[in-house]
Amino acid sequence: MTQLTAPVPPVPADVPPGGVAWLRATVARFSNGADHVRRRALAVSLLAEIDENAVQDKAFAWTQRILSEVEDVDVMAVLARPVPVGVLAEALGLPDVSAEVALVAAAYHPHVTPSEAAEAAMGRLIGACGGVTELAAARIGVLVQACDATAGLIGNALSASLAGKPGELLADPPVLRTRRRVDGEDVTVELTGTPFGAGPRECPGSAHAIALATGVLQALRGFRLTEAETAWVSSPNLRMPSVLRVTRGSSAGGLC
Repeated sequence: MTQLTAPVPPVPADVPPGGVAWLRATVARFSNGADHVRRRALAVSLLAEIDENAVQDKAFAWTQRILSEVEDVDVMAVLARPVPVGVLAEALGLPDVSAEVALVAAAYHPHVTPSEAAEAAMGRLIGACGGVTELAAARIGVLVQACDATAGLIGNALSASLAGKPGELLADPPVLRTRRRVDGEDVTVELTGTPFGAGPRECPGSAHAIALATGVLQALRGFRLTEAETAWVSSPNLRMPSVLRVTRGSSAGGLC
């Protein structure tokens, strides 16, 4: 058994239905054994119905529409999270729940205590997804796990362009490390060389994430970055800009 194929640290299972703790206890991400296999299959089946080319085109069009109304914009706040999540939500037959997903994503991991706003957002997501079921958890989980990871792909590629480097999506992957339980101990596992994980827990939505990020970045051609330096999110496991402002007009540091 390699560290990446080891079980994940368990989360509490006996929790009230419908909250953030329930989501953790019901998605594949924090499950092991037969529960993980069954719950992952739900997520895989949802993603299998979503065409990568279609979501790339939709992300491009959505981003273009937003950019047509502004001269400058913070990509991380206005595009990198809302557009991919909104496009995925639409593909899953849901309304635009990107604001709710962002709140839940910030409270998703077990070391975080969910805020009242996150719990309220979780309630709205449950309502949009039809109730407290494993399928609802799978739909929400797909959106939550796409939120920061896809935003990081977009932001890191833009940051690379600021430094005059090729803005390749996987050159600077956002998710740096994860947690596994090995010999009864919780350990940190580096994801170097495996930006979407590997083995039975490899991200099933990697192609969709790349497509969504590509669509957003294509729409940003002709804009340039305005920040002299990149401010990064403070996280031991996630590398992504906290703010990236762009404005119209190609120049050094712009997207080509």
